[in-house]
Amino acid sequence: MKLEYELIDDSQLDEEDLQVERDANLAAVDAIHRCRRFGTAYVIWEEDQVKEIPPDKTPPYEERLLTHAAKLNRRIEELQAQQSAAALNDRAAAKS
Repeated sequence: MKLEYELIDDSQLDEEDLQVERDANLAAVDAIHRCRRFGTAYVIWEEDQVKEIPPDKTPPYEERLLTHAAKLNRRIEELQAQQSAAALNDRAAAKS
């Protein structure tokens, strides 16, 4: 069976999708912290294989996840601001 899929970027996601993506990133950061605390490997799927990342080698992964979560937060805030502006415009139009 051949699967067909289309990769999408953050601009095609709605607010709820972005929040889920951000929360998944933050959950992965939490998992990294737990691995580090307990001295176990952080297990990921990368380059089509399972990799075990030692606790002392996780900072680049954590940084990447936090950077992406911050980017998603900014996008969420933009969408919320747009929705607020649209709501204000709708109220103003309704009063007219």
